[in-house]
Amino acid sequence: MNPDKSNKIVVPVIVLIVLGVIYMAIAGKSGTAAIVIGKEPLAELPFSKIHSIVITANKSETKDTLTLNRANEGWVVVNRKGYPADAERIEKFVREFKDMKVLRELSAASGQLARIGLIDPGAASENSATRITLQNKEGKALHTLHLGKELSAPGSDSQNNSPMGGGGGFPDRRFVMIDSDRSKITVVDQTFSNANTTPSDWLIKDFIKVEKPSSIEVKYPGEGSTNSWIITKSSDVAEWKLEGKMPEGKTLDTTSAPSSPFSSPSFNDLATDTEKSQLDKNATQINIKTFDGLSYEVKVGPIPSGSDRIIQVNVSAKSPKDRTPAKDEKPEDKKRLDEEWVAQQKSLKARLDKESSFSKHAYRVSSYTVDSILKKRGELIKDKEEGAIKPPNPGGLPIPFQTPPPIPNK
Repeated sequence: MNPDKSNKIVVPVIVLIVLGVIYMAIAGKSGTAAIVIGKEPLAELPFSKIHSIVITANKSETKDTLTLNRANEGWVVVNRKGYPADAERIEKFVREFKDMKVLRELSAASGQLARIGLIDPGAASENSATRITLQNKEGKALHTLHLGKELSAPGSDSQNNSPMGGGGGFPDRRFVMIDSDRSKITVVDQTFSNANTTPSDWLIKDFIKVEKPSSIEVKYPGEGSTNSWIITKSSDVAEWKLEGKMPEGKTLDTTSAPSSPFSSPSFNDLATDTEKSQLDKNATQINIKTFDGLSYEVKVGPIPSGSDRIIQVNVSAKSPKDRTPAKDEKPEDKKRLDEEWVAQQKSLKARLDKESSFSKHAYRVSSYTVDSILKKRGELIKDKEEGAIKPPNPGGLPIPFQTPPPIPNK
């Protein structure tokens, strides 16, 4: 090959490579997304710089907006009075944008946006997109993404394989427009199923957890007070007992008694101010004490709200300042037992700090969460079972060890 001709080919190639590197560097610095099939256009999205996520959708031709903010102690749901948000869900949500791969690219005229569901939700159209705005600490948009129609893989339904729409099978991809740029419309390998504006879906659902109850009380208000009851137990392994006079021939039905209340509850949403105010009117009271020294006072609203009940919880604790040594405690055991007691008190305080924070709000819980506890006194009582007739044992010894009776002479 002619050296001069070879140099003429190599130099332009080098220039193109250099220009490409310069372009990518500029694009990276400006924060713009490069649309390349098979690549992740938002792979460099800095999660640590995202301080607000605004999700806007169109519900029944009405704009609906959810706002999530990064506060000092973590993410919160602005639409629910700054209640803690599910940080794991948020991180997963943002990661989907970072990991999404471009399967197809296209540009569309403004008149074509409705067909692929990318009209801005502010237009109040049934063909509007779900808009995601990722903002920095100053409130400036890092990226704005419009999520359009979902698609299924090509070939999953031969009736619809047009360039502007997918198949009719199970959706596994979606139209996305990045930064409101019609030249940056892509089909990506994500559907972003978590992109909704329902505040309750974004709340962290950690809640109280009652362990080792020592007494459980249900106090009904007004005329229903005769249905109130208390069950207690003297130790963690003892049998439950029903307080008060027991009718003749009756006993506590331990199989129906709610002996494990609120052992792993959750809640569906925060109650509204109106629902919370109803708790001060004719509410039923559930009081629980535990062997750990925690006390739970739970108000239950008188009227179910759909399939939910409204409750409010107050948690407190009573613990001695010092450990009381056992009568037969050995001196060599004192240090170990003191250290264990201090560790238990520290753990108790941590639980109290966490669970007492729930008293700031009233909650909507599924009816079964409290209905299994709200039994009437008569429902906890059953007939005593008659004991089995025991065979005579005059010697007081087990049968095998008794002397058999003499055999009579024939």
